[in-house]
Amino acid sequence: MAKKPVERPEQERSEQEHGAVAVSSSGAAARNTPRNIRLIIGREYKNRVTQRSFVITSIILLVIVFLAAFIPTIVLFVQSITAQPGSQTRVVVVNDAGSIAGLNEAMLTSYISSQLNGTNTTGPAPYAISSQPQASLVSLQNQVKKGTLDILLVPGRSAQGNLQLLYDTNADPNNDSNLSSIQALAQQLTILDTAQRLGLTPSQTTRLFAPPSLTMVYTRQGQSTRPVSEIIAGYILAYAGALLIVIFVSTYANIVAAGVAEEKSSRIMEILVNVATPFQLLAGKIVGIGAACLTQMTCLVVVGIGALLLQIPLQAALFGAKAGGFIQYLTGVSIPFYLLFLLYILLAFLLYATLYAGLSAMVKRQDEVQNATILPRLLVTVGYLLFFLGATSPNAAWTKVLSYLPFWTPTLMLVRIALGTVAWWEIVVTIALMLVAILACTWFAARLYRYGVLMYGQRPGLRQMVKLVRMK
Repeated sequence: MAKKPVERPEQERSEQEHGAVAVSSSGAAARNTPRNIRLIIGREYKNRVTQRSFVITSIILLVIVFLAAFIPTIVLFVQSITAQPGSQTRVVVVNDAGSIAGLNEAMLTSYISSQLNGTNTTGPAPYAISSQPQASLVSLQNQVKKGTLDILLVPGRSAQGNLQLLYDTNADPNNDSNLSSIQALAQQLTILDTAQRLGLTPSQTTRLFAPPSLTMVYTRQGQSTRPVSEIIAGYILAYAGALLIVIFVSTYANIVAAGVAEEKSSRIMEILVNVATPFQLLAGKIVGIGAACLTQMTCLVVVGIGALLLQIPLQAALFGAKAGGFIQYLTGVSIPFYLLFLLYILLAFLLYATLYAGLSAMVKRQDEVQNATILPRLLVTVGYLLFFLGATSPNAAWTKVLSYLPFWTPTLMLVRIALGTVAWWEIVVTIALMLVAILACTWFAARLYRYGVLMYGQRPGLRQMVKLVRMK
């Protein structure tokens, strides 16, 4: 009785892998790599931008971004409408001290007004100052009790002739916003009156109010000398960049992964791999879909910046000197920061998209993409969380060390540039490390891509995957 030959599936599978790899390697030399990649990029880009869902989504996002840029102007407009007219604090002065520092009634009222209101004449003065004769003192005190008069000031003299000031108000003693201003006024009047009584000349009295000669030296290492507005704007853009990286990678890298999984499940990949290498297919798909996504992002950025710039003349026309400072913060940031902002986002997409594409080539069905890409999604989430920790200590040693890891470089470098001190060579090094990581991940993803073609219909094994990745 003849023995039935024993099947060796592992050996046959290995021979199939070696044969397919040999065919792929021998045919790769004869293929025009730039032309193949260019054709694949054009195909992926056209398929993406001509989809109705892509066009509708882009239009909706453009409308949202355009309207969102008007939020600061809308807030200022609402505040101007809801602001109560006549919000000045009414102050009446009843002089019971005679001549104070040689000032008559009109000069005393003018001095009190300048001290309380300051020198800002761009808007309405916060205090309305007037003087009344001593005979109306009782009536004015009743007005304070009823709440029709805000503040009553009564300068007087003590038995020794020293100036004293009576401050009568109906405000809450635990929440009196005018108390500090009145105390400063009382101190200024006392000094002026005392100087006049001591016989000091006006020039000598002026020297009493001369500001102190104070020299400040900050010896803290790495002290920032940038204006506060630029730091605030930098933090806002850095946070927007970290959030955009999460959204950008989660959305667009998922599109790359879904496209690879779709070709894998429909077995189109097996046809395409006969005319192009896995590296060409992978690079063309990532660049093509990435170009379509970047086209959408470019439109959003252009519309957003244009709408923000539109707010400057609009707020100036509506509110004059009260125009919001948020727009000024954004326009005060240096152009190199914006360029690095865009560069790190682009590098982050290319880095994560290669991993998404390579891991999605291992699945059998599209519904398995989420499970296959859990590792890069976890790396993105960790990078987003590290942003908030880095914002508290941008110059710490751990922040600097982690910012050199390519997967977390975009978020941590943005917060370091915005809030800390970064040398130019650090930016060059981190960009170079990200480019190296992108090339390494692309090579690794191309191997996984080839593995997904050769092992179609079979459950992937870790040992087989490592073996195929190491093969030339």
